[in-house]
Amino acid sequence: MSHNYILKQIGNIDLVKQLNSAVVYRIIDQNDPISRIHISEQSQLAPASVTKITRQLLERGLIKEVAQQASTGGRRPISIISEHHIFHSIGVRLSRRDYTLVLYALNGKMLAEAHSPFTLTRNRSTRNRKSFNCRH
Repeated sequence: MSHNYILKQIGNIDLVKQLNSAVVYRIIDQNDPISRIHISEQSQLAPASVTKITRQLLERGLIKEVAQQASTGGRRPISIISEHHIFHSIGVRLSRRDYTLVLYALNGKMLAEAHSPFTLTRNRSTRNRKSFNCRH
């Protein structure tokens, strides 16, 4: 086997892992609270894979375990929900005359927005100082 073939295979494996993690997170986000076994059924991933992925998502703070569900025999499943308030993203829109800043929660909910025109002084563009605070 060539060196390039091995590198491509490793790259493909990493991509599959990232895609599987994204699928698991999306299922949790859209269906929370949800158990690992239900995630496995919906994603068609092996239960061991789901456990490994959820462990990584827990370590990163993207999800959390909240409660045990009623048992249907055997070990009681643990409910998992996504965490939205810990992580945020910022959207920026710039035009020739103004700018808009928007703060979003991880679930896409807009938390704050600031809009301001640019002001021109002696052929130098400066911006008005504007900030916004987000309170939970």
